[in-house]
Amino acid sequence: MASVVKSAPGMALMGLVRDLAQPFDYLEQLAPDVILVDISSGILQVENLMTRLSPPGSGAVIIVVAMADEVETVRQAMLHGAQGFLLKPFSESELLNSIRQAYELLAQRRAQLATTPVLPPGPEARTRPRARIVAVYSPKGGVGCTAIAANLAVALRTVTRKSVILVDADLRFGDIDSVLNILSGPSIGALANKLGDADDLFLEQSLVAHKSGIRVLMAPPYLDMADAIQAEQVRQIITRLAALGDGYVIVDTWSALDEVTLAIADTCDKLMVIATPQVTALRDTHRFLEALNLLHYDAGKIMLVLNHPHQPSDVKRGDVERALGRSIVQEVTHTPYQVSASMNRGVPLVEEFRDSPAARDIIKLAHSLVGMESAEKQAEVESKTVVAPEGNKGKKKLFAWGTT
Repeated sequence: MASVVKSAPGMALMGLVRDLAQPFDYLEQLAPDVILVDISSGILQVENLMTRLSPPGSGAVIIVVAMADEVETVRQAMLHGAQGFLLKPFSESELLNSIRQAYELLAQRRAQLATTPVLPPGPEARTRPRARIVAVYSPKGGVGCTAIAANLAVALRTVTRKSVILVDADLRFGDIDSVLNILSGPSIGALANKLGDADDLFLEQSLVAHKSGIRVLMAPPYLDMADAIQAEQVRQIITRLAALGDGYVIVDTWSALDEVTLAIADTCDKLMVIATPQVTALRDTHRFLEALNLLHYDAGKIMLVLNHPHQPSDVKRGDVERALGRSIVQEVTHTPYQVSASMNRGVPLVEEFRDSPAARDIIKLAHSLVGMESAEKQAEVESKTVVAPEGNKGKKKLFAWGTT
């Protein structure tokens, strides 16, 4: 590996550590951008090794190298801070491509951090604007939540030029990385494990910069990692990401109505419910909205979006609104070829097919969110001169998280 890197154009081999017993001072002096760690030689205490190799603020990206049958060791390494992996045997081109991709992600992250304003301590820091949290959910799977969440995030970035963070909270089957063609990076599983000791800089470094300008917190790379993530950890992660500054945090959820989903619903400012004009999907959506009503959920937080991901339906918009008892904020037009092509290529629909009907509808949805935010801020300013009635004391939350 050292020989390949040394002879590669545009790369510099900073050093080679054969004994990992005490490489840390050496690495600190060299300050590399990418660290290749061969863990196939039976290195123990992967957690301690990863933590010491990549402390918050170091900025280095770790790629672990292992044998094909060492999946569990790789999983532990990714859980504790590694951001990419290579399984032996691999070719020289695969090695160099992995290093280049890791460096490109690092460069994007550094560029993003360079443009992030740093507030001084004091009253200004305490009053730093908080990002709006928008959760995208449907009780029915396969209705286009991930496509809408990813493209909405990119559209909001384009429309507002504010910070936009996209969180893949589908802990078991999240595929935001595929939709946006992100090859490797930190995940929500690695962040949850270190959340207690994570400062804002570590949170920033846990986000993967996408070329569209948004930043992404990816889902765990392995199914069993989801079992170790608690609902309270997800709530804290989303809340802390929102506290990084003004903008938006878009959360893509899964269709299961479990503790994690409920925690996200309680935490978000807007709950975007995706429905499709099919009988089974509408029935599930009606049941979900009915449950929210029984729990006295704030109806003002709910945004109903009608998506047409499949073939055209005989069920019309008015029929859906009457069936669900709510107005539709935005309808996303059936555009099968462009949507499928963008998903397969890993390029956002609102960039590659910006003039397609579906892309135009998602951009309208982004404008609607911005307009709602402006109207709510104005209403808040006006309400400060009015004594608020005591009518919310009995409001129930979806889950027992308390007041945030």
